[in-house]
Amino acid sequence: MEWEECYRGEEIPWDLGAAAPPLLELLETRPAEIWGEGRVLVPGCGLGHDAAALQKSGHDVLGLDLAPSALAGAQARYGAEVTWLEGDFFDPELAKAHAVGAIFEHTCFCAIDPEQRGDYVEAAMRWLKPGGKLVGIFFLDPPRREDGEAGPPYRVGRDEIRKLFAGGFRILSEVSPKRTHPEREGREWVVEFVRML
Repeated sequence: MEWEECYRGEEIPWDLGAAAPPLLELLETRPAEIWGEGRVLVPGCGLGHDAAALQKSGHDVLGLDLAPSALAGAQARYGAEVTWLEGDFFDPELAKAHAVGAIFEHTCFCAIDPEQRGDYVEAAMRWLKPGGKLVGIFFLDPPRREDGEAGPPYRVGRDEIRKLFAGGFRILSEVSPKRTHPEREGREWVVEFVRML
């Protein structure tokens, strides 16, 4: 998928226009302890709603996206309080230069080709400092696309996620969120991982 073209053409049906309801729930009920220490990375941050919500709650945030138009839109909406960075989550040099204490995952994992999921876990390991946290809202069962294509978003199951992350992460908590977008009700799963040393 050509992400830059999507943002330029404003063909971004995944954008909710605000921070994800499960993230807002987490920030209200567990504002500090699940994020560990240091900067929080939001890969595939898009127009920056989630990154801005994290920043507003007191975190140092790095919003990362491949599409310069997405980042321009994020900065226009939310300013420079969040550090906006154009780049590829899978780039090891970028990860080395910007190590973080936590990653907030929301819609990046479900947007990549399923064959890259192992690479996603390896990339998360590179970005995170030892003991760092990955907090994810996983979109388990996205509805079929209107054009009949398989994705994105691509579906995934709990068992697959557990298996993929088992080599480098330990699950600290998992829950189905109470607050969710109406079109995602019953389809989201919030997991708190810690990177093993």
